[in-house]
Amino acid sequence: MRTLLTFMVYSVLLAIGAIAPAPTPGEFEVRFDDSNLTTQQRTDLASALAETKMFWESVIIGYQSGVVLDGVDIVVEAAAIDGPNNILAQAGPGGFANNQAGFVFVTDFGANSSRGVVTIDTADFSTSLIVDVLKHEVGHVLGFGTLFNSNNLSPNRGEYIGGAGLTAYQAEFDSSATFVPLQNETLPGGIMVFNGHLDEDNPLSDAFGREARGELMTPAISSIRNSIDPSSNFLSNTSLAILRDLGYDTIETTHVVPDYLLGDCNLDGIVDFSDIAAFIAILQVGSFLEEADCNEDGAVTFADIPRFIAILVGL
Repeated sequence: MRTLLTFMVYSVLLAIGAIAPAPTPGEFEVRFDDSNLTTQQRTDLASALAETKMFWESVIIGYQSGVVLDGVDIVVEAAAIDGPNNILAQAGPGGFANNQAGFVFVTDFGANSSRGVVTIDTADFSTSLIVDVLKHEVGHVLGFGTLFNSNNLSPNRGEYIGGAGLTAYQAEFDSSATFVPLQNETLPGGIMVFNGHLDEDNPLSDAFGREARGELMTPAISSIRNSIDPSSNFLSNTSLAILRDLGYDTIETTHVVPDYLLGDCNLDGIVDFSDIAAFIAILQVGSFLEEADCNEDGAVTFADIPRFIAILVGL
């Protein structure tokens, strides 16, 4: 199942209370204000907000030179949007346009912090997708899609041309690209979505086999959490570079080569007797699988059998 997400740009000044400002300008921090939620909603959402905060603070490590903001303050709300199983949430920045070092942010009156709001549909509040929904919507609060025009990054419909983002896309997906393709779509209810997301219909994959259509900042979200399947709802190098075009400093990649488990020949995450058939098949075909190379000599041969048996029985 793929569930649609959208974004909004909030042009009003947000009155955010009970949020202590980050102490150091130039350092990035995500601060959520959930005081508009019910007690039960705050309890239900606590772990998802904590995971979302940790995610964005792990990929954004500061700002481009000359930007002196101290992070982002985000109001989290719950409201009826369109009923269950369609648009799960919407979000965007809210406050005052502020230019720092050539990058346009939306900030508080004193231009100390970025500001925004995430609104979760009350009909979808308990969705199992909530963590990836929140990650996606915070991306919009940070300016992904919502501040492209303000920063002159997408002058043409469906085309992102920011320098860092385009260079990363060329390296990651299409070396001949002249722009990063953005989504153009009419959502149920007639909502027009364009230049706010990466293209959901992009057929390309990166060097790790991750499909562009499965990226976190496309307008639809997979039913499989990123923590379970690293190729689902992943944040691409392209998106990281787009954030740099928006004035943030980021890590270079979120891709982590997963650890392999010796003996796990059927790749189910455990070593048990169900791996025997897969191990035999690899031997018969003469193929290579790192998990089946139990003596770690760079090949899967009969020499691996004693070590495979030892691993299987826990020796």
